[in-house]
Amino acid sequence: MKITEAIQQRRSVRTYTGEPLNSEHIAQIQQFISQTHAPFGAKARIELIRSQSSGEPIKLGTYGWVKGAADYLALIYEDSPFAETAAAYWFEQVVLFCTSLGLGTCWLGGSFSRGDFKKQISLQSNEKLKIVSPIGYPSDKKRWFLEQVVVNAEKNHASRKPFGELFFDNDFSRPLTEAQAGIFAIPLEMVRLSPSANNKQERRAVLENNTVHFYKIPYMGFDTIDIGIALCHFEQTCKELNISGKFAVLKNYPQTNSAKYVISWMDE
Repeated sequence: MKITEAIQQRRSVRTYTGEPLNSEHIAQIQQFISQTHAPFGAKARIELIRSQSSGEPIKLGTYGWVKGAADYLALIYEDSPFAETAAAYWFEQVVLFCTSLGLGTCWLGGSFSRGDFKKQISLQSNEKLKIVSPIGYPSDKKRWFLEQVVVNAEKNHASRKPFGELFFDNDFSRPLTEAQAGIFAIPLEMVRLSPSANNKQERRAVLENNTVHFYKIPYMGFDTIDIGIALCHFEQTCKELNISGKFAVLKNYPQTNSAKYVISWMDE
């Protein structure tokens, strides 16, 4: 499956069949994790936690937001500058790979019991656990609570801000059109489709010549996660489309008081 197809197909799955991952899917996921890594020199790891692997089932609390999940992915990273964004980039790569396998996932940042999950992993003093995701087989069964509360919210979350509200031409005074974006139209569209905490969509980009500058608007500590997901969508789509370039932190970039500069994508 192409990365653009996985991005468009991915959705948050909160109800699962309860069936543990089969051995083939486990092997595929573990192989993908072993062959990839967090970018920007960050040190991170992704662990597969199996609640029914042996003996008594392990309790992994999600406060009712997830039902029937037998397995989870946990993102652990060493605390350092840009590490959280880099780790989120990598985690989204794995999520999209799982999507290509037909598996369900759901980013969880605040709605899980860290105590339960920390019992299943060995955290070093300089490591953080901020994100987990159930991973498994989506269920067709519907739950009243999710249908009335979560699903109604997701109907609003399914909407994304228009292209011109997120992306700009040379500076923040001129909205960017898809025609003006040229070769970056599809990568930026994949950024537009990227998930974000509470669907806040607090990422912005400015196209200046052949350089794309990325920004974030601080939001409840999850803006660093959200921009990581966006950067993953952008770069992985560029690679799929054979658009050469690399990320770099520049000293000169379009200024704005409404967002914080993060990084730029420029020609190699």
